[in-house]
Amino acid sequence: MTRYRMSFFPMLVAIPALLSLSAAAQGTDPPPAPSEEQALEERWIQMKLEQGESHASGLRPELGPVILGNPTQAVVALRVGLYYSYTSTGAYSEFASLHHPFVDVSNTVGDAHVLDRASGKQIVAIAPGTIVHVARDGTGYQVSLGGAPFGTFGGPIFFRPTDAANLFRVESIRRSFGGVQVPLYRGALEVARGSATQASRVNLVNLVELEDYVPGVVANESLSSFHVDALKAQAVAARGYAVANVGRYQGLGYPFDLVDSSSSQVYRGFISEHPKAVQAAAETTGLVASYEGRIISALYSSSFGGHSESNEWIFNNPSSQLPGTNVTPYLRGVYDGEGAPPDFTSEAELAAFWTVPQPAIFDDCARVGNRFSRWRIVLTGAQIKARLTPGRYVLLAGDVTGSIAEVRLVTRMGASARAAIARIGLTTGEVEVRGWDNLRNVLGRTAASTPATCAASPIAANFTLDNPSVIEVAKNLEGHGRPGDGVGWRLGTQRRAEPVRIQRQGKGGPGLPADPEGVLHGGGRGRLPARHRPGAGRRTAHAAAVVLRAERAGHPRGAAGGPQGAARAHQSGVRPLLRRGRARGGHGDVGRLALSRARAQRGPVQPGRARGEGDRHRRHRVAARTGEPARERSARRASRRPTPRFRRSSFHTITSSITL
Repeated sequence: MTRYRMSFFPMLVAIPALLSLSAAAQGTDPPPAPSEEQALEERWIQMKLEQGESHASGLRPELGPVILGNPTQAVVALRVGLYYSYTSTGAYSEFASLHHPFVDVSNTVGDAHVLDRASGKQIVAIAPGTIVHVARDGTGYQVSLGGAPFGTFGGPIFFRPTDAANLFRVESIRRSFGGVQVPLYRGALEVARGSATQASRVNLVNLVELEDYVPGVVANESLSSFHVDALKAQAVAARGYAVANVGRYQGLGYPFDLVDSSSSQVYRGFISEHPKAVQAAAETTGLVASYEGRIISALYSSSFGGHSESNEWIFNNPSSQLPGTNVTPYLRGVYDGEGAPPDFTSEAELAAFWTVPQPAIFDDCARVGNRFSRWRIVLTGAQIKARLTPGRYVLLAGDVTGSIAEVRLVTRMGASARAAIARIGLTTGEVEVRGWDNLRNVLGRTAASTPATCAASPIAANFTLDNPSVIEVAKNLEGHGRPGDGVGWRLGTQRRAEPVRIQRQGKGGPGLPADPEGVLHGGGRGRLPARHRPGAGRRTAHAAAVVLRAERAGHPRGAAGGPQGAARAHQSGVRPLLRRGRARGGHGDVGRLALSRARAQRGPVQPGRARGEGDRHRRHRVAARTGEPARERSARRASRRPTPRFRRSSFHTITSSITL
């Protein structure tokens, strides 16, 4: 019988840091110390930042498939490789290396026998608290007790308890669980070597029964504050992963099956046996998740986000195809909340679901305190470009030497509608970023410490979250560009920001973009083209020459030139007010028209201004003085105008909406 409810799809883990004002500054009592559960949660999140997700979760594809094989006989005990916890400089790093320079071991209950596996003979029997030191040189295993050598042995060196209540203390390493401490382990220990072990180093192995192993995993892979049913699911997943991966590291040349770090699943032995983890393991004893008689890849994540994704979109096979052909029946994307699932065919509903908190989903912050079920990050174009490293993108045209001009989603995943393929346009070419892992590393990783959407604690810099669900491109006015760069701008109106761009096409004098729709010249001056009026969709154009920005359309006065200009401005939904190349107006926010640095008042480029009697008299006077018709004179002056200078975009990224 299999009992298991999976939640599949990585979402995010982030690092909180408590932010508070001092009690003295506030004139109040200091806040109470965090509870044990809160302290464990903070440490758990910190561990995820330092070590990343575990192989068992499915988030470490570089380590190979989650399931090595289906066992053909009962698995009773495991061989777990324990990491040494110090670097070559002596700095503490919990999972620094599998290669120990030495091992110090003591026991807690009853005698423990130290045996030489090569000869089968006992080296010494130790009482609780006695430390045995084991090292390795070219001749064999050196064993000493209290500084007194016992000799050199062929090994491996085996530590066997005589009392079932005994715990072995590994004095030469440390583990972090509610603080840094000496770890304790059930079962037996062995100091051994394999073909992959470094010269003059040893490996440390914990030989532990499967049901004693599981409680030491659960609270490391899930928060102990989770509901016990969630921890039961974690226990089932941990047990299945362990059983299905017996022999994985032996095949790599080590004397153990699994490791205690996130390269398998995190196991800290007895010190991490939280009471709820022990309960979850006991109430699922012997259970694994299976499908058609085979143990499944019971993938999981720390944050569900309200909707999972199907496996062929995440671990697509073949890797060149999205989605892959490797559809797995038990890894289907599902909605994880109350009520009807969202309709992702609606762009509005899709954006609303992923960009704001959702109280109806089961892991929303308001429901369970999950501070990271929604997130938003900001990236610049330069930061995104720096992440376009070989293997992270597919080149469609040109090259990647230029600056980034556009980022947009072209394909969404099938179940969750998260990003599957993003297209990035540069001034020198175009690329696509395809697949979950590439997208989360290019567009789903923070660049700086970022506020969390549901906490005062920030998300740490350079922290990899997930592939985004929404990408917004905000182009700030910063620096200078020129027509033809492919950069654009945004028109802010009362409704929604839309770009207003006039392409360089058709006829026009040198340095002056053509005006085929009569926006700047002719009878249509002062009006936006139809595609930019209310109800028109967003357009992408090249080589913008003029940018019109309007914050509000509530100006009580009409455009300069009388009611005709006011009516046209009202019809277009914005109020450009220009005179002598500048925005002007009496009250409220008005539009701005950015033109070239030439004197706009001397040319016919004055949107929103009606052709009046004064203009006709002025043109006649100019023609009389110069002997040159006004139209030809305007064209000649237009041809001398310098190329307008424009401001280059910087891109912002938002996720679960990403803003670029």
